[in-house]
Amino acid sequence: MSEEEEQRLLAEYLATCARLHRGFEETSGVIAPLMPMSPDRIDALPIDAETSKLAYLKRFEQFEDILQRTLEAISRIMEHGKIERMTSVDVTRRAYALGILDNEKIWANAVRVRNALAHEYPLNPEKRTSQVNQAWEGRETLNTTWASIQRFVQQEGLLHDAG
Repeated sequence: MSEEEEQRLLAEYLATCARLHRGFEETSGVIAPLMPMSPDRIDALPIDAETSKLAYLKRFEQFEDILQRTLEAISRIMEHGKIERMTSVDVTRRAYALGILDNEKIWANAVRVRNALAHEYPLNPEKRTSQVNQAWEGRETLNTTWASIQRFVQQEGLLHDAG
């Protein structure tokens, strides 16, 4: 991929991040009164609260995923296209080395929470409660990462000639 194509992809990811962040913040506000969740409460939620909880989990999942893709795009641009394929760990280490992430372990935990949301659908109320509470605890990580990405892109002028 050329540097120009990478810049266009980064611009697309940033626009998607901005849109998903707005939705993430909106659903965070809706479920805030429900948090923290308990196993007894999770099974007693009225349908509208259950829908809001599920919307929050899906938004967490999507927002983390696009943030991860954005971090990878930044890494590719900073390496001038030398990087072909990066694992999640590679992306995390590179973003930390670039100063975008303050803590590799905190971001890795957000990735783990997202992966569980995307691949595990527990029926047990304790496990479902754990997923919700972990996603709730990870919201600040996503918001901080988004702010750091925006700052880094601006400081480095990564979109200077993107069309």
